[in-house]
Amino acid sequence: MSLLAVLIAAALTFVALLPLVRPHFRQPTFWALVAVGVFSFPIAQWVNRTVWDPLAAQLGVPEAGLGLVLGLFVWALLTEGFKFAPVTIVGLMTGAAPRDWYAYGAAAAAGFSFFAAQQVIGFALEVSRLPLSTTGSTALAILLRFFPILGHIATTTFVAWATPRGGLIRALLLATAVQTLLGLVEREQAAAGPLLGNVLFALITLFLFLYVWTLRDRPLAGPSRQLAG
Repeated sequence: MSLLAVLIAAALTFVALLPLVRPHFRQPTFWALVAVGVFSFPIAQWVNRTVWDPLAAQLGVPEAGLGLVLGLFVWALLTEGFKFAPVTIVGLMTGAAPRDWYAYGAAAAAGFSFFAAQQVIGFALEVSRLPLSTTGSTALAILLRFFPILGHIATTTFVAWATPRGGLIRALLLATAVQTLLGLVEREQAAAGPLLGNVLFALITLFLFLYVWTLRDRPLAGPSRQLAG
């Protein structure tokens, strides 16, 4: 694990959190969920590799076409589930207010996306040592990791926002579908071209993030319904 990669990923994650949940930065619970979120990525990755990958091979699920979509959907469901599980526990145990649910979702997703980002950034820094690599290409590869961070924070924060409004199941399925779509865009960048693929990915994640940002102060209509569908 590269210290520089960790610092860069932490900075990008912090910048993404600022416009959403800055008032919660003083809450220990918020940072505890960030820390827990860090571990949710390797756990989800381990489950995907040890459970889904062997099962897909046994069932003969292809690695292209519908098989690819199914694999991305399973990965998205695992990631959203593991990101949101600690939020559910803390939210229910503390009787969290709707605004706290929102912040807790962002916190857990931030930890998750930080871990994923530092891995890719670390790889980009290693590649930068190769003779054909340039400073510009390395910087671009690092900056592009900002958009997956935005995407993960947006989808899990949306699920957290919907939970006290009784929309957990619907929001979780929608977040999973969106992350599946983002996975497809990321996988198909080679076919669409790196420029078009990266621009499309960035636009989708920016739209999602801005939409979730507009929800941050939206009042709760009626009593909190927590885990209804």
